[in-house]
Amino acid sequence: MSTTAIVPFTAYQRLVLLGLGGLLFTVVPDFMLLSALSSTLLNAFSLSTARFGLVASVYAFSAGISALISSGFADRFDRKKYLLFS
Repeated sequence: MSTTAIVPFTAYQRLVLLGLGGLLFTVVPDFMLLSALSSTLLNAFSLSTARFGLVASVYAFSAGISALISSGFADRFDRKKYLLFS
């Protein structure tokens, strides 16, 4: 029977995990919450549904364009430096 020792994370590993968790927490909700909060945003900003559709479309297109632009730069630089910069 084999037993494995649990090795605690180093301070650097904790910092990296906290950074990645924070990144995911801020990136994922913006895509998911825009449509989920549509009724609240329509009332808060007095938007028509057509105007809100334009806002959602512009947001999606700008995210796609920025992803295409940044993917071209991602191959040219070191991964860690590029992640910190972007």
